[in-house]
Amino acid sequence: MKLANSQRGFTLIEMTVSLGLFTIIMFIATSAFLSIVNTDRKARSVRIAADNLNIALEDMSRRIKTGSNYYCGAGGETLLSVNNCTSGVNSILFFTDQNGDRTKYEKFGTSIRRDGTPITSTEIIISGLNFIVSGSAVGSADNKQPMVTIVIDGSLGSGATESGFKIQTTVTQRAYDNQ
Repeated sequence: MKLANSQRGFTLIEMTVSLGLFTIIMFIATSAFLSIVNTDRKARSVRIAADNLNIALEDMSRRIKTGSNYYCGAGGETLLSVNNCTSGVNSILFFTDQNGDRTKYEKFGTSIRRDGTPITSTEIIISGLNFIVSGSAVGSADNKQPMVTIVIDGSLGSGATESGFKIQTTVTQRAYDNQ
């Protein structure tokens, strides 16, 4: 008779309670893991959009630096048109690139375009683009090296991960204004 008493196991209530606790702990752990994965995915998309914006700004800077005959504002389609614009909102920039082609940067909708082709991704919302040009007039009395200041306002991402930005950079023409 003592043999029956020594073979005790878990009761049905103990098994149910332990299984319930295990299920609750696993649910909490899985929820935390999925939240971390979702946050990582959003952070990656913001980083990719920021990298895209950086590449677009570097491309703009390189092309403007090696260009000439800067003209901001509408109407700069002719090859040799030049114009300084030091105030106001000038969201269009024309210039002659190093190959002699007339290039146009502009804000169109929520993107930046070069010659009609978007250079920023759809994850980047451009709310403002302003070009400030000084020293571009050939033979002008300012004796300044031509330079273009680019100011970009916008936001990256969407919803809870949306982050606004304001970027400003100044690009100086590589060739001296000796003409």
